[in-house]
Amino acid sequence: HLIVDWKQVAKLDKFADCVIICTQDQLHKEPAIAFARKGYSILLEKPMAVTEEDCREIVAECKKNNVLLTVCHVLRYTPWVQKLKEIIDKGGIGDVVNIQHLEPVGYWHFAHSFVRGNWSKESDSTFSLLAKCCHDLDLIAYWMGHRKCHSVSSFGHLSHFNKDCKVGYWHFAHSYVRGNWHKESESSSSLLAKCCHDLDLVNYWMGDRQCHSISSFGYLSHFNKESKPAKAASRCLDCPTEVESTCPYSAQKVYLDGVKMGKKGWPLNVITETPDIESVMEALRTGPYGRCVYDMDNDVMSQQTVNMQFTGGATATMLMIAFTKDICNRKVRIFGTKGELTYEDGYGDVSHCDFTTGQTFRHPLPSKHAGSLTGHGGADYYLFKSFVDTLKEGDKSKILTGGEEALASHLLAFAAEKARKENRVVTIGPDLQFT
Repeated sequence: HLIVDWKQVAKLDKFADCVIICTQDQLHKEPAIAFARKGYSILLEKPMAVTEEDCREIVAECKKNNVLLTVCHVLRYTPWVQKLKEIIDKGGIGDVVNIQHLEPVGYWHFAHSFVRGNWSKESDSTFSLLAKCCHDLDLIAYWMGHRKCHSVSSFGHLSHFNKDCKVGYWHFAHSYVRGNWHKESESSSSLLAKCCHDLDLVNYWMGDRQCHSISSFGYLSHFNKESKPAKAASRCLDCPTEVESTCPYSAQKVYLDGVKMGKKGWPLNVITETPDIESVMEALRTGPYGRCVYDMDNDVMSQQTVNMQFTGGATATMLMIAFTKDICNRKVRIFGTKGELTYEDGYGDVSHCDFTTGQTFRHPLPSKHAGSLTGHGGADYYLFKSFVDTLKEGDKSKILTGGEEALASHLLAFAAEKARKENRVVTIGPDLQFT
């Protein structure tokens, strides 16, 4: 079959076992529903969709047509996430009392994806909490077990990236200032775009505990016109040396220096199909990734905190921040009545302090697999293996991120964004409706 549009496939009789949907955030709902009605098993990129209503509709349609829906909350499949869940479920730290979870996006990663990139405007994608941290919210709920979140509040701000100042720092500039997620109207909020993973992790660790209250605060810091240095040009290639050399978000540093060292992968393969010096120079001269991060029209949060309360009294806090050296190396601390768990992604083993014995144990993690799917610390490999094994064997227990589980953690992101925008605590009922 020669296909130029997914709608052509949807018109054909079913000819495959599954479909993988990885269109831009705002283009998930229509193909997901169309292929569910055709009876395809679906592997759906996160976030599921950019509105609460669309997420609910996708899950309902897949359930109605009895098709397998797997959402790419890849982090649930990583060895360190599974080890934390195993210790919690075995009672290794008693009852979970609090989870502290940090998603350091990385300064240049944020600039790449959420200032210059595809997720810089909420109208073009979705809010950054959903886009970036739906994973993390899911993990918090996962680790919390049977406790459900019933209240949510959230505060956030888009600071610094305007002509007036700073998740890793260059990653934020790449994706959320220059990139595809820089405008909420074109994607979604940065919380959804970047942190649906993290919300998913929280949900995962919390297990069957339901989140019933949530609040959130956020701000778009630094990436604004007020932060633009004097004498700075509108494009990094035209910027005076004395300005460009001191700017951590310079497109020359983020992209040109990399290609000169022979790098070919992300983020270079995002700005051009052929990551050589000539193609990268042309992309920086003419495309959005060569623009000054202080001249963009981005509107998604560069920092946001989410506070959650779960049934049984347990609480959790998740922070998404653009201004970090680490690029998406999550840091988590889980406090229980009988112990404490600590893990920093990329920095070693899981640490388990046992209050009963006073001893601290280190749990080594398996070495990474030898395959080529190394994305998200190898989690991509485990996700795809589980999905393929399920299709082959029919054992749905291998799927850790089905539609119902993913919907629950996505709703945390929507509740948090509602709390931030309305400056109040949002309550989540047993029926998962907001008040």
